[in-house]
Amino acid sequence: DVRAAQIRHVEASMQAKKGDGAIFINVMEKLTMNNAQATLEARLNGALDGGIDGITLSAGLHNSSLRLMAGHPRFREAKIGIIVSSDRALKLFLRSGSRVNRLPDYVVVEGPLAGGHLGFGEDWAQQSLDTIVQDVVRLLKSENLDIPVIAAGGIFTGEDARRIAGCGASGIQVATRFTVTEECGLPANVKQEYFRAEEKDVVVNCASPTGYLMRMLSYSPCLT
Repeated sequence: DVRAAQIRHVEASMQAKKGDGAIFINVMEKLTMNNAQATLEARLNGALDGGIDGITLSAGLHNSSLRLMAGHPRFREAKIGIIVSSDRALKLFLRSGSRVNRLPDYVVVEGPLAGGHLGFGEDWAQQSLDTIVQDVVRLLKSENLDIPVIAAGGIFTGEDARRIAGCGASGIQVATRFTVTEECGLPANVKQEYFRAEEKDVVVNCASPTGYLMRMLSYSPCLT
């Protein structure tokens, strides 16, 4: 039972929570599995059942995700955000949200240098996080929407953060930099693989079952 499994996973995380911080879960839309729509509905509502503080919608346009959660009593209580890689994708999501009178609480703009899945085609190297952030901020302003924009993908230094803030981002999302920290749950030997990696070891491929391009280390177990 997918929903029951999601509830157990979320409840365990929420019970382990310490302090005033929030716990969010990333829910991918584009997965290759049987009954994909029903499975998505179970994962989304199971997360709400389990008491999650927020849901970040990823790997897809999520045109139906808000509708699938609309009947849940926590639909307007939990934070809901969307990861996009273009202003066009956000425009489509806002349209779907208008049907259930639910705007996203935040928007994550993921650029072409992100680790993991990429929301681009083979022309990913010609894309620019700065430009996409500016496009998304401009769209929100044109719609008179005060929704924070969080920039992600290829933000390595404080200077990177300062630059992207100048493009209109309200915050940044950093992931890879924290994979080697003590708090990260990766095994110590895996963290060492990150330490020893060089630029030439980072590859973009189509190994993901989602159909999206994906950035990873060339000696990742899923490629060998």
